[in-house]
Amino acid sequence: MAKSKNTDSKKERILAAALKLFSQKGFHGTSTKEIANESGVAEGLIFYHFGDKRKLLLHIVKNFSFAIQAQKVDGYLSGKPLEEALVQYGQEYLQFLKQHIDYLMLIWSPEMIQDEVVSQEVFGLIGNIESAGGNMLKQGMESEPLAEGTYEVAMSMLMSSIFLYFMIHYRFGQSAFMYDEESYVRKLVQLLLHGLHGQSQ
Repeated sequence: MAKSKNTDSKKERILAAALKLFSQKGFHGTSTKEIANESGVAEGLIFYHFGDKRKLLLHIVKNFSFAIQAQKVDGYLSGKPLEEALVQYGQEYLQFLKQHIDYLMLIWSPEMIQDEVVSQEVFGLIGNIESAGGNMLKQGMESEPLAEGTYEVAMSMLMSSIFLYFMIHYRFGQSAFMYDEESYVRKLVQLLLHGLHGQSQ
């Protein structure tokens, strides 16, 4: 049991070190030796756990995404009105963005934008977030069914607005918007639901 925990700890250290270095120096500008030094493990462990540097990169892209959290749709809706579920979803997404700035800097870097495989992965992850949120909307609005695709477009608008809010705050500081985080997300959700209720009439 202790050995398994130690192994997991080393893997997590490798992942964290690689993400930090890839986001700061670029994928091609980072060596496995540097990752090993940063994480405090033997370089051979990187190859043992992940195969090679490229597979390590793809593992990071897939496993640090909010798409994993987004799949827990039932957990958001359980016993809550739709508005509260969406506010929680939006706030958790915003917290994810704040906690994973290295991940954002990596996947939106010019180097990764030009990487076709990574771009396909990111595109799929964005689709998973929108799909999971769309399912939440669909379940929460069962009495007001909407045209096919409307739920996903609505969630795309919500998540894009939250992403923009975060990026503006990150660049210009907390005073960039007049609303605090929760108020801003709630306003967005209310606008979204108001528009959707109008669509269903």
